Amino acid sequence: MPNQISLFEAMHTQRAIRYFKPDPVPDELVWKLIEAATKAPSGTNRQPWKFVVIRDADSKRRIGEYYRRAWDRAYGDRAASSPSIDSRIRSSAEHLAETLHLVPVLILVCIERGSSPSTLGAGASIYPAVQNLLLAARGMGLGSVLTTLHKRYEREIKELLAIPNMVETVALLPIGYPAEGARYGPTRRRPSGEVTYWEQWGLQG
Repeated sequence: MPNQISLFEAMHTQRAIRYFKPDPVPDELVWKLIEAATKAPSGTNRQPWKFVVIRDADSKRRIGEYYRRAWDRAYGDRAASSPSIDSRIRSSAEHLAETLHLVPVLILVCIERGSSPSTLGAGASIYPAVQNLLLAARGMGLGSVLTTLHKRYEREIKELLAIPNMVETVALLPIGYPAEGARYGPTRRRPSGEVTYWEQWGLQG
């Protein structure tokens, strides 16, 4: 494992990694990722998260097929001509759709919601765990990206993995060592002053 980096370095250099080496990821590191995820806050400390670690080649192949179908439905030829999608992002996202089944590890992040309906508010108790996991991956020299396209085939994927009805999948995270040329940050973001208002909407400091 590489030398650990600071929290702020991890945040400032975290990027969506969609190109991966085929090298296996040790179970020890997978456990560290999940442990980091479980340290996140959740509403009333309910800790509703569950994680399904997927290494089986056949399961990854089938999930990859669903993911590719979802990509085609969501973007397909439309994405190629859309000015709102950077060509490099489109290319890397399509590459992931084509090669998801080859990524060493997939982690399906789920939330136990019981009889409660799926709501945006429920994300407050699960997405902090996802971000913890992504930052931990960056800190350990692993790449990942938060994806949700699989949800177009959530019923089929839940059936494949024997996930109960009262459990909702919220993110599919490919985990692996970044391929050559797939580098971490620094990231390019709009200046914080452009997206921050003080006291009232529209009043900038």
